Amino acid sequence: MNLQELFREPAAFFDQAIYRVAAVLIALCCHEWGHAYVAHLCGDDTAKEAGRMTLNPLAHLDPLGTVLMFFAGVGFARPVPVNPYRFKGNRVRCDLLVSLAGIGVNLILFLLFTVGMCITSRLMWKPEVMKEVGLTTLVSYRYTAVWSIMTGEGAQRYGSFLASPQLLPLVRLCALTAYVNLSLALFNLLPLPPLDGYHVFNDILFGGRIQLSRRGFQIAMVIVMVLALQGFLGRIIVFALRPLQDLVLLPFGALWG
Repeated sequence: MNLQELFREPAAFFDQAIYRVAAVLIALCCHEWGHAYVAHLCGDDTAKEAGRMTLNPLAHLDPLGTVLMFFAGVGFARPVPVNPYRFKGNRVRCDLLVSLAGIGVNLILFLLFTVGMCITSRLMWKPEVMKEVGLTTLVSYRYTAVWSIMTGEGAQRYGSFLASPQLLPLVRLCALTAYVNLSLALFNLLPLPPLDGYHVFNDILFGGRIQLSRRGFQIAMVIVMVLALQGFLGRIIVFALRPLQDLVLLPFGALWG
């Protein structure tokens, strides 16, 4: 999606926006809920007391991070407040678990929506297409079919190959939501402050000893946004995303080709 599409084809832009909004809300809100819930399990109720242990989008969304998610392919929500001094147990271990929680939730959602995409795609395409092309090709982010469906062009390009075209919206939502969740998980794994990956690598490699000032985090955030807007981070994510999806699709390839 980009602003040029809004002026060139406004109907197509808003059609894509509906699905993109749903996928981004699911990914970002569940990600932040995961942080808050695991912090609660570790004894820190700071996020819960701030009303952040919820799936309500209004509690989580950051305007700039949401815009970046739409137009740069990567983004963020408002950070969940965490007070490590309230953790019950080893602080470094608890910080690691809280940092991994959002990523873990996104990976689980990626798996669930990939399963949904595969099942609905198998029902949507005609049997002869499935036999000739194979399911994994039709749903792989390496090829054009699933991208055409995600951008709303599936009916025009592949209408004669569909057994159940009424499933297109469901396949589209599953494909896009799986993609957004995996992208968000990979983005947050990058070892750059203030992303979760920074905390993960700091806790694992340095025992949480590296401490940045508030000013340091602000500068790092600006650098991350610049890299995202330049497309550099997006290229890294796509490079890792495709082989990971291939791995998840292996059992479906064994079952359905």
